[in-house]
Amino acid sequence: MASRTRDTPAKFYQEDLVRRIDQPQNVAIVLRCWHDSDELPPLANQQSDPLLRPLTKGEVGVSYLPTGKREIAPEGEFQLVDRVFHTGDVCKRSVNDVRCGIVIDVEVAARLFHAVSGQPVAAPVSHSKLRSSVDYFIGDFVLCDDWVGQIEEVFEENTVQVGNGTQLVRLPQLGPAFGVGDRGSDILPAQPQSLLGYLARSLRANNSVHDVVINVVPTVLAITWLAINQKLSNEEAAKRQRPPRFWTSSDLSRLIMVHNRSEEVVRVGERVQFKDVKDAEAAGVAPTEHGKAGDGPGVVKVWDMVVSETQTTVKVMWQDGTIEENISAAELVPYLNVDESEVWPGDHVLWKFEDEQRIGVIQSANAQQRTATVRWYKAADSSEVAPEPTEVVSVLELDPHGHSSDQTDNGGNAEMFGVRRGEFVFIHNDNETNGLELPRVPKIGEVEPWVREASGFEDNNDLQGWRKEMYDLGWRIASSEEIDPTAPRQADPRDVDWFGEVTELRQDGLIEVTLPNFNKVVVPLQRLTLLQDGLDPTVEDMWGDEYDNESADNPDEDMEIEYEDPADADAQSEGSWETLPEEDRDGWADEPEGEAMDVDQSAAAPDVSSPASAPVPTPAPAGVPAPDASSPPLLTPPLASANAAPIELRTPSPLPAAASSSRIPQPTRQSILSGSEDEEAWQRFAVLPSAPPDHAFYGTPAVQPSKSFTSRINKEFRVLSNNLPETILVRSYEDRSDLLRSLIIGPENTPYEDAPFVIDWMLDSDFPQTPPKAHFLSWTNGNGRVNPNLYEEGKVCLSILGTWAGDAAESWSAAKSSLFQVFLSIQGLVLVKEPWYCEPAYDKLRGTVEGTVNSRLYSERAYVLSRGFIRRALEIPLSGLEEEIHWLYYKRGMLEKVLRDARALIEKSKDATDEVEVPSSGVEELAIPRLTAGGVITLSRTLVKLQGLLDANASAVPAVAQ
Repeated sequence: MASRTRDTPAKFYQEDLVRRIDQPQNVAIVLRCWHDSDELPPLANQQSDPLLRPLTKGEVGVSYLPTGKREIAPEGEFQLVDRVFHTGDVCKRSVNDVRCGIVIDVEVAARLFHAVSGQPVAAPVSHSKLRSSVDYFIGDFVLCDDWVGQIEEVFEENTVQVGNGTQLVRLPQLGPAFGVGDRGSDILPAQPQSLLGYLARSLRANNSVHDVVINVVPTVLAITWLAINQKLSNEEAAKRQRPPRFWTSSDLSRLIMVHNRSEEVVRVGERVQFKDVKDAEAAGVAPTEHGKAGDGPGVVKVWDMVVSETQTTVKVMWQDGTIEENISAAELVPYLNVDESEVWPGDHVLWKFEDEQRIGVIQSANAQQRTATVRWYKAADSSEVAPEPTEVVSVLELDPHGHSSDQTDNGGNAEMFGVRRGEFVFIHNDNETNGLELPRVPKIGEVEPWVREASGFEDNNDLQGWRKEMYDLGWRIASSEEIDPTAPRQADPRDVDWFGEVTELRQDGLIEVTLPNFNKVVVPLQRLTLLQDGLDPTVEDMWGDEYDNESADNPDEDMEIEYEDPADADAQSEGSWETLPEEDRDGWADEPEGEAMDVDQSAAAPDVSSPASAPVPTPAPAGVPAPDASSPPLLTPPLASANAAPIELRTPSPLPAAASSSRIPQPTRQSILSGSEDEEAWQRFAVLPSAPPDHAFYGTPAVQPSKSFTSRINKEFRVLSNNLPETILVRSYEDRSDLLRSLIIGPENTPYEDAPFVIDWMLDSDFPQTPPKAHFLSWTNGNGRVNPNLYEEGKVCLSILGTWAGDAAESWSAAKSSLFQVFLSIQGLVLVKEPWYCEPAYDKLRGTVEGTVNSRLYSERAYVLSRGFIRRALEIPLSGLEEEIHWLYYKRGMLEKVLRDARALIEKSKDATDEVEVPSSGVEELAIPRLTAGGVITLSRTLVKLQGLLDANASAVPAVAQ
């Protein structure tokens, strides 16, 4: 399904190598792009780094080589030189291509120059002839005594040539601060006594001459030991004590280094050496010589080279199983926002429909039709894949990630579905398994507690904790011994057969693992256990410490909703709660008895005339403004009654034009609910005698209501009684005033149209000082989220609920927020036409080719899954809403409408061409313009079940007025 839009795609991506068009000699690395998922707030002082400001569309932040100068400039001023890909990366031919592929091999030809002399190498050199000059990187895995560890910190000793002479100085340093070839007048600290000089005389005769780093040697490593060899018996494992924390240069020969294949690929700016001196000499490389015989280390020869430019070619396996070699990386684009239903040959998947499950291996996938050809395992506990036949299924019914899993096994360890290229795994013995049923794979690796201890700088600039201990050890070594540069740096890996890197996923279900000695073994998935990376890459901050990411502790927080009123900006800017006297803690002023409570009509009746492609408007802050302060006792909420009159939505007052941008979009529905003589069956708000046992918070202790709690609840109930739109029902309970249940019918022309969305609510004893707690009833059968803000485990992600870290003005306010506002926010800002853009990182892609393609894929999934919500609500009635749901879908004919609309969409999809045009300006596009073949397969299964329900209740369903 190709798509065309009037916007141009992103031009560059992070790590791209680019060249200025007007100054071709200036080459730079792209560090930031306008479409990146990270977002930086404006800084008052940006002089420390010119890249530290938000980018506008079409801008790119670069760092020039080799000077390191940074700037933000328009993308149009640069042209692409090379693009970085690693094994296992996902790529496309173009952003509007629905087919994607997996990079399975990378080849890089590098241009080099000598790190000290600057002498260039005439011809590009294959990365296979090169190795990194750095032996140990933070994050590298190491093996010792059947343990796998990870390097947490490095203490290095740098050898520095002072000025242009032969004088050499040893400079110990915590952390990888320098590389060979670094030069400047500020490399050596101001106090010479802190250095260990090979010569006792003056360090720098001429301060105008730059000093040069000519050698870097690690002298101390800090290693956390994560997990042990899984081939060992329990008795053998008990005898293997964790290796020590610190490793000095004299002990490094006991360690086995484990490098990821991606790390073997060289990149611009890296220091490298030829693996074979003969290759270096053949390329015309001559080492520089430093120092002099008899002094310190004698004459030091420098063979280090710097990568100045690269040309990358890749080998790609496309989703249909075809393999293409020697593709220029510049001809591909990275697929950054991968749709959760994407699969590739060799992937292990779980197929689910109702109570039936099957485990299979992907043979090929048709991305355009969203179908996959699968070979099934003979049984869940079998290691053999049935040779024939294969079956074509919808990818919407496949779980390649483990959506339905709680992601932990019984021991609390993480688990995944299958493995991926580039991941490190433990290999179990031939007669043993990892203990989990296919396709689950356990993930182990426990970071030692000392890693989490405080170890940075205190106010007095002194190190503390284990880093202080490591620093002292490094200086003792530097003060007492010389470093032998010829000493072996690692142990021989030839005997390691229990740990390696996943390098191939075979279509027979077997996994190829490359061992540290580069031998390859092929094993079934059940014999593998994944290694948990001890370093969390999400906490690495390439921009330094200038930003404090307040949402770092909340990785699942997704959506930002603004509640802003210029009149109340000052009051909200404080961002803190105001402690009120007990009698005033309901947050709202009292109003005279008998008078109706006013509701902010900007929320109750929003303007829906704006085009759907425009950014989602934000709601007004005062869901319920404070009425007059004088107040007799409050009214009690109405009780549910068979004779109760329907609750009418008040006619909204017109709003000033200036306020329209703050309204919550709320669709209206006329065909099914309006004008019915049976509206008493559709009570929007009611209080039932008792809370149902199927309520998500039924088992929680009941709140002992205080005076302020009761006062606020009464006011909230009165607002709900008079103002709920006809597509939202709310139920409360006499015996549990702290619990509610809401039913929201999906708005028209969204993927959620006509589907029921049920959320259970609990108000704790501090309400309204704290927001309500929500639990979404997800009925996706473990096939992923139906919306970015509605999690399968029940989380509802909204800043007003405190489940997303927004600004103070966006958070719950006892004085300005209300339950009514929360319900409307979910309907108008979550259940939207294009839910993919609810992810805050994706909203900036609205209107782009990439955004359009990804949004349509997501909306199709949301539509198909939400049809299943209708089936679930009818098959297993919800306590307190049984009659309403039966009335809506059967008696009022909404189920018949759902079937009719879905079948019409299927027929339209069968006749549609592969080319999808974006509508002309002024023409509103349907939320679901068509379905893929995979969408049709899954939807058709659901329609069969819905038709069966309709047939079984035919006598209760009248013909729908046309």
